[in-house]
Amino acid sequence: MRAFEISLNGEKLCLAGIGDDGVLTTIVHLASRHSEGGFFLEVGGLISRTKEHVNWTNLRALNVGDNVQVKIIETDAADKPIDKYRLDPTS
Repeated sequence: MRAFEISLNGEKLCLAGIGDDGVLTTIVHLASRHSEGGFFLEVGGLISRTKEHVNWTNLRALNVGDNVQVKIIETDAADKPIDKYRLDPTS
């Protein structure tokens, strides 16, 4: 499967992968209002077959100078997500 190997400041955070049917995301974003706020990292996705949302990191705060690396790889197995849920549990 294709996967994302995520590192922060040279330390591996996770190996995220969902198989052949779904969406995989790594997002670095800035949430700011009037110069207040911060940078954050999220690694997650959607397993289409089961309609399950998955996360490999909790919303993680970043600092100026942090180095986030996303390496796209092929692998036989990924890390187990730390969170898995459905938006509509009846579907």
